[in-house]
Parts: sequence; C-alpha cells; structure tokens
Amino acid sequence: METKTTTLERPRAVQMAAAVLIMAPVLDMMMSQRTGAQVFSVFSWILIFGAGVSLLVRHKSSWVLGIILCSVFVISTGVSLVREMDTVDPIVSSAKLLDCLLVLFIVGTVSYFFRYPYLDRRQNWFAPTGDRFAIVSSVVLGGAETQTIDLSYTGARITIPGSATFKSGDVVALQLTEINDISCKARVVDVKEDHIRVHFEGTSASEKDLIRQWLNSQDLKKV
Repeated sequence: METKTTTLERPRAVQMAAAVLIMAPVLDMMMSQRTGAQVFSVFSWILIFGAGVSLLVRHKSSWVLGIILCSVFVISTGVSLVREMDTVDPIVSSAKLLDCLLVLFIVGTVSYFFRYPYLDRRQNWFAPTGDRFAIVSSVVLGGAETQTIDLSYTGARITIPGSATFKSGDVVALQLTEINDISCKARVVDVKEDHIRVHFEGTSASEKDLIRQWLNSQDLKKV
C-alpha cells in the first residue's frame, strides 16, 4: 500500500539531523573565535559536514554514506578523547563527548527511518522520484503499436506487441503517441510472458518534465 502522508514521504527528523550536522562546524568556528579553544579539527569538520549533506539526499546509498561518516567521526573523536584525557581542557573534552552522543543519537534516528517507505528504490539522488502510475496509454514500440501497463517519466511496463520477442538489454525505438509524440530509445530491463519493462534513454529534461506534467494531470493511482 502506498503511503500518502507528506510527513512520511519527507522524514523531517532526518532533515533536522542533517541541518544540525551541517551547522556544527560553523558553531565550532564561532566558539573558537570567542574562546580561543577549537573543539574539533578540520578533518572532523569535513566528516560531520559531509554527513549532513549526505542525509539531505533522500537515497539509501547516501544515507548509508552519512552513517559511515558519522561513525568515523565518533571513533576518531573517541580515540582523541582517550589520548588527550590528561592534557585537554575539561570543557573541550565535555563538548567533544556531548557531540559524540548527539551524533550517535542522529545515527540511531536515521537507522530507525530505514524501516519506513521514505526511500523509494526509484528515487534518484538529485532528481524527483520516478513515481510509476497505472495507465493504459498508446505507444509505438519498435514500429509496432501497443500500450503501456504503467508509466513513469523514466520508464514503463509495456504489453508485448504481436509475436515480437525481446530480451534484457535490447534497445528499441519508442514513441509516446499520447504525450506530444515524444520519441526516444527504450532499453529492455525485464521481460515477462506478456509484457516488458523498459527504461527511457535519450529523453531531454524538457521531455521528462512534459511526461511528469502529463501524468500528474491524469489523476492516476501510483503502483
């Protein structure tokens, strides 16, 4: 069942955690200018800033990268705390310890949200999610007229026309006759008994936007 709740689609807790990580180096620099004591090294700044940016990208690989960067930060900070226990200002040590606990809490929060449908397998790193909609739409596949079973701006499932045969990896010409006759290449990524799944290749940004707008105007159900 598709989750329709806006909050579920965009996990605010993870976005807030990302903002905290991104702001941490800035706050540390402000503190060091006022007190003369720098809590973290430039390497630590890079780790937590990079983790924050990674968590802003709604993609599992990016979230895993963020968790890894956070883990490296906690380990490196923990090692430095042990080594410098007798030489570092207790205030600085306390600040490092609190920040490690905060980062661990953030890692736990992000890990918790892996259980929920926030991360669509069709989600691109820097582009909208390729939501797939159930729709029967006329297309021309390899010169033969047929129709879609479902459609997104990145690909489709298409009924196999006539006695045509396909195999994974085939690239065929495709024309979306109901969407301004958009023409592109379609790479076959899966073959079933009565239909194939294809990924569009060669579509421009404007053509992708046109497909998205057309789909959104049809009041369709996501699949």
